Amino acid sequence: MTNFLIEWKDLLEKEWRKIPKAYRHEQSVRRTLQCSLFGALRKMEKVVVADYRPPRVLDRLVDLITLKPDGTIDLAVCLDSVVTLAAVKSLSSFEAARKGIITTGLLEKKVQESLFFLKPDIQHLHLQPFEKPFG
Repeated sequence: MTNFLIEWKDLLEKEWRKIPKAYRHEQSVRRTLQCSLFGALRKMEKVVVADYRPPRVLDRLVDLITLKPDGTIDLAVCLDSVVTLAAVKSLSSFEAARKGIITTGLLEKKVQESLFFLKPDIQHLHLQPFEKPFG
């Protein structure tokens, strides 16, 4: 299965690098990337919904979904520092043609350790816009 998320890697890493160092807090980065991806999808004339709450799931919103003309979900994406069980549960609670998690954790080892939560129908993309994240 081809990773559909890879097409956004350059765009999202570029947007992350634009954030001044003093403002690169985890939540700010995640929300900025969510807004950037929302805008990119809208430019593609997709119907985009932010912060979708799947039925019967209370612990994690899905950051973005896109809808097909018939109203079914085409794409569902969560952004997080690492792959979390809550994100996987949220994405697994409904049908979508494409599902993915984009991670932003600066400690690649922690991101790699979290990959065991993934299910076969959920793609993963790790963003790493800086060679030395703490430099």
